[in-house]
Amino acid sequence: MQDNLKKRIITALIVYPLLAFCILYSNDLVIRMILNIIIFLSAFEVSKMCFYNNLYEDNNRKHYFFIALVFLSILLSNILIKYNLWQYLIIAACLLWGFITIYIINVKKIIILDRFSFIYMFIYIVILGSLYCSLYTLFLFSPEALLFLISLVSLSDIAAFFVGKHFGRRPFFNIISPNKTIEGFFGSVLVGSFLTIIYCIFQDYEFNFTMKILFLSVLVISMSAIGDLSVSLIKRYSGNKDTGNILPGHGGILDRVDSLLPAAPIFLIFSYFLSAII
Repeated sequence: MQDNLKKRIITALIVYPLLAFCILYSNDLVIRMILNIIIFLSAFEVSKMCFYNNLYEDNNRKHYFFIALVFLSILLSNILIKYNLWQYLIIAACLLWGFITIYIINVKKIIILDRFSFIYMFIYIVILGSLYCSLYTLFLFSPEALLFLISLVSLSDIAAFFVGKHFGRRPFFNIISPNKTIEGFFGSVLVGSFLTIIYCIFQDYEFNFTMKILFLSVLVISMSAIGDLSVSLIKRYSGNKDTGNILPGHGGILDRVDSLLPAAPIFLIFSYFLSAII
């Protein structure tokens, strides 16, 4: 356990500064390359898990079909961004996350059915396309806002882990992920809110504007927990502990971006309509 935690910390100390540097100081092409790598690795991990227990033959064809559709969703995202129509994809993604939230809240047991792999597959085509669209659009609007979002979600996730580990008593959604606790969730909200207030102080925002961003941060943190649970649901369905092993101590790429899946589109669309941050 201690060895895994050490790997987790070392990986974070290497990846986060590099990512922050790229966001603040690199150009458009570098960010698009990074996002494409993240999306395609995540798509590969989703595909692997979706077809893990699949009894049908020719899984390779389904795998490449899924990857191709994700590629098309990224192309569509770029077209929507170019013609300033990205709002439609983001709103659709937010509505989809609303339905996913309702499902997760009401789930009673993990149903392992092979046909569900197709449902997850098509849902994640929209989700991964909207993640690319959200993060890239945020970068175009404000690299600082993108870095704030990633920092908010990451630190909230860390807080949930440590508070849940040391003080957690009541499971959050025991059926999906027994290790996530209510205490951990509130710990993530407190740390995220503190980070938001510090950010607003340094930006010298007015009180009313700070309250808008604080409301948005709490909403984003709450939905990031849903994103985490949605990926945990697929891991339980497929029998995997992690989505991959590319990041020592963390697992797969999807294990790190799962919280951003709903957080990024919600942060973008609410910022846009509330005129907060971007």
